[in-house]
Amino acid sequence: MIKKLKINGNNLPIKSHTILNMLKEIRVNSKNNNIAVAVNYEVVQKTKWTDYKIKSGDIIEIVRPLKGG
Repeated sequence: MIKKLKINGNNLPIKSHTILNMLKEIRVNSKNNNIAVAVNYEVVQKTKWTDYKIKSGDIIEIVRPLKGG
């Protein structure tokens, strides 16, 4: 079943059921230790990405820290 998610402000149709599979589907390197994922404004620990179920209407933000000064 296709889910409609808002990912980083963009409405996207996604087939995946978990955060980890969603990242693969949208071609984000989940092995990158410098990314964080929030679902509905709550950060999800990386250890839970394989089991965390996503559903239609979820708002997902994928972020990575930037170097600066």
